[in-house]
Amino acid sequence: MRNRSKGITLAYLHTAVNMACGLVLSSFLLRVLGDTEYGIYQTVASFANCLVLLEFGMGTVVVRNVAMCRGRMASPDEIQRNISTIWTLTSGLCLVMAAMIIPFYLLTPTLYAESMTAEQIAYAQKILIFIAAYLVLSFLSQTLNGVVLAFEHYAYGPIQTTIRVLVRTLLIVVLLSAYRYAILIAVIDVVVNGACMVYSYWFCNKKLGLRLRLGVCDRTVFRSALPLCFAIFLQAIVNQANNNVAKLVIGIQMSPESVALYSVSLYILSIFSSLTTIPVSLYAPAVTHKVAQGLQNMALAKELVTPCRLTALIGGMVLFGFIAVGRQFITLLYGAEYLEAWLIAIILMIPVYINMVNGVLVNVLDALNKRLSRSLVLIVSACLNIVLTVFLLEKWGIIGAAAAMAVSTFLGQVLAMNMYYKKVIGIPVLWLFAQAFRGIWAYLAMGCVAALALRNAVANELGSFLLCGVVFVLIASGGYLCFGMADTEKEMLMKLVKKGDKRGQ
Repeated sequence: MRNRSKGITLAYLHTAVNMACGLVLSSFLLRVLGDTEYGIYQTVASFANCLVLLEFGMGTVVVRNVAMCRGRMASPDEIQRNISTIWTLTSGLCLVMAAMIIPFYLLTPTLYAESMTAEQIAYAQKILIFIAAYLVLSFLSQTLNGVVLAFEHYAYGPIQTTIRVLVRTLLIVVLLSAYRYAILIAVIDVVVNGACMVYSYWFCNKKLGLRLRLGVCDRTVFRSALPLCFAIFLQAIVNQANNNVAKLVIGIQMSPESVALYSVSLYILSIFSSLTTIPVSLYAPAVTHKVAQGLQNMALAKELVTPCRLTALIGGMVLFGFIAVGRQFITLLYGAEYLEAWLIAIILMIPVYINMVNGVLVNVLDALNKRLSRSLVLIVSACLNIVLTVFLLEKWGIIGAAAAMAVSTFLGQVLAMNMYYKKVIGIPVLWLFAQAFRGIWAYLAMGCVAALALRNAVANELGSFLLCGVVFVLIASGGYLCFGMADTEKEMLMKLVKKGDKRGQ
């Protein structure tokens, strides 16, 4: 449980499983339920998901607070007080979320009077109740999993979430094959997430020896949590705007088909983002400990090299690999009519990759309670994105919308934030980038160029995908393993090899 390397491996395994199950379910649900039944579910789900804004990042807050306490060797009573305060705040927000569903429920007939029949509206209201219950249970589970992660049980979260995804997928496929009702999706989500929440509560209580008491609200803990909560709230709003503004404008100025094309690119971007975010979350306790112990400037930057290199390697393999074989991938999975999504996704992925290479610095902001500065930069970036989207969409079409998001991301999250890290926090960001990319980019680029050169060597799309993919992986990974690894990475690899030999014996 406490092995971070194993936790990172399991987290990437979970991402792969989640992606595979997502692709299977999206196809299965459309085929089994049909456009109308599934459309009602998606409409209600998108309506209710606005409540996610009320979570205020409690999972992140509890990781930061507990890790800071453990880093400065705080007493068990202080740690318990922090956890109970955040648990009380979480429970209070759950009550607010539950109360907010009432006006949502009452507004449903008015909002959908033109698009749904009376029978469909009544059905949608039933689905809404279960989705609201699922959101509340998910919120509670998120905070509990944050407690577990703060105590550096790195494998717990990935194992639980992977099991949850597999069980959920299995139940949906089995039950909806027999009973073709969309409400079953919401019911299954409630049952599965309820079971996860109960188990996480038991784990915190029995395995960690914690007592999650309601009614405890330490004012000091509450005041220290407010800036981070507000910053995460603003970030959630920005994420909603960035994810939806382009689709909204494209839908108004172009066509539903163009929205579908852009949505494919955003889905690919979401997978890429989730892969590059894993080191950020799993290194949060360790980075917070270092900040609590007084590490700063170059000394702190040296501690951040490993997660930055991991993100540069994993994210780079995905980005350069997608450049190399993305056209074949899009054609095989979605069809040749969606081929433009390849270029759009690349435009979106490049600035996100540069931003996420040193994304672990977000944990430094959390530890120093300076996350609000980043959220304010994100708000300015989102406003710039909206203006540029409207302007560039008229000039360049969908490519213009992608370019708008790429430019705003680069100016805000890359340029402005790295200047902030350098001038305010004292992190030598250029040195950190150089260390992160050393021995990695050159071989990724060589593998990508070689794969692109072989693009038309095989006429069959599947054959071309496999050939180019193998060539890219061999050159990129081979170059890194033979010539690009840092000394610490070589030592880690040797330890893994020796451990494997012992197990084999």
